[in-house]
Amino acid sequence: MKLSVTNSGPWQHTLEIEVPAEHVEARLEQAARSLRPRVQLPGFRKGKVPLAMVRENFPELAEREFLEPFLNETTSEAIREAKLEPAVPALVRDLKFGPGQPLRFKAVVDVTPSAEVKEHSGIPLVRHTRPVEDAAIEKQIADLREQSAVFADVERPAGRGDVVLADSVRLDANGRRLPTTRAKGLRLELGAPEMLPALENGLLGAEAGQTRTIAVDYPAEHPAAELAGKTLRYEIRVRKIQEKKLREADDNFARDLFGLEGITVLRDRVRANLERDEQLRVRRELESAVTDELLRRHSLELPERLVQYHLERYIHEAAGGREVPDSLHQELETRYRPAVERALRRDVLLEAVARQEGLSITDEEIAAEIDRMAQSDPRQAARVRVRYQSEERRRSLGQSMVEGKAMDWLIEHANVREEVLKDEPMVVPAAR
Repeated sequence: MKLSVTNSGPWQHTLEIEVPAEHVEARLEQAARSLRPRVQLPGFRKGKVPLAMVRENFPELAEREFLEPFLNETTSEAIREAKLEPAVPALVRDLKFGPGQPLRFKAVVDVTPSAEVKEHSGIPLVRHTRPVEDAAIEKQIADLREQSAVFADVERPAGRGDVVLADSVRLDANGRRLPTTRAKGLRLELGAPEMLPALENGLLGAEAGQTRTIAVDYPAEHPAAELAGKTLRYEIRVRKIQEKKLREADDNFARDLFGLEGITVLRDRVRANLERDEQLRVRRELESAVTDELLRRHSLELPERLVQYHLERYIHEAAGGREVPDSLHQELETRYRPAVERALRRDVLLEAVARQEGLSITDEEIAAEIDRMAQSDPRQAARVRVRYQSEERRRSLGQSMVEGKAMDWLIEHANVREEVLKDEPMVVPAAR
């Protein structure tokens, strides 16, 4: 193989590759052999067509069988010989390939940008901490009581706080039922924040077995565009009235629902969870501030192919793997590009900090992190271990861990001022 390497842009190299004709011929012969069991010609049984006739009668199939794996293999070999580390898959261009001729092509290789960071020690930061107040703990306990509520059927009119089990159908302007709008088994909690006032008022005082016609006014900002700003009438048949019953926040509550010794232990557990969440919030805030300062101090040009590659992956994940129409794709690119570019620049600068400060990750640390991830969710342990059998994924994990060490170093060596936030209410996460 003949190879020449030229710089074709910032962080980009173009490899010109030539493979001798005899080597190409040998691989074409090999491709024809692998194709032979699958082709058939008149006068020959399947799998018995002579190799020369396979190549003569199925040239496109033989070429396809040969070309893609051969280009991938040859490109990888050339990249190793050139001692490059691609940031994205190489781009093959200008392929020239003919009978008895050498195979020639170009491979465009984009590498991850490198940088040198300066004045990265002593970054000014403010650590905003928010104490976990007793009120936040009681709010969490109240949420747990709501989640564990039981509902009992009652023989009385519905009041606020009750749940109405009902069937409904929308009516047209002449009062006729619209069959396609039927809904059965609705659970309507009177007094719930999301309950529309007109619907709630129409159900207050209702009893099991009653049918009521209710006009519901939808606000202009209603999330369903076909309902927003409209007034629609519904026929609602009440099947049951249920009363919500909350358990007392006592030792039995803690034992029965969470297997804990008592309510004091539950409150301690809730406090520990909230304190951990607060620590995570503080850490994310510090990391964001460090990233802002690094990006402010260092201008960094990114290869467009690198940005585009990560944008495509981001959009693919956001769409759940589904195909995205061109118009929406362009909108998503515009929306996600700033975040993707920020993350890529941050990673490059963190890698530079790690390199300059001699921070690294051992194979043992990578293995320990894989074990930690597997043990954190035993149901996914096998999948986690299979995923990280790939050398590429282990290398990517190691790189992420090195960047984490670099972030730790920057925060540890920052000029941090402490500030306690007492007036702002603490955001309490969902109970768990």
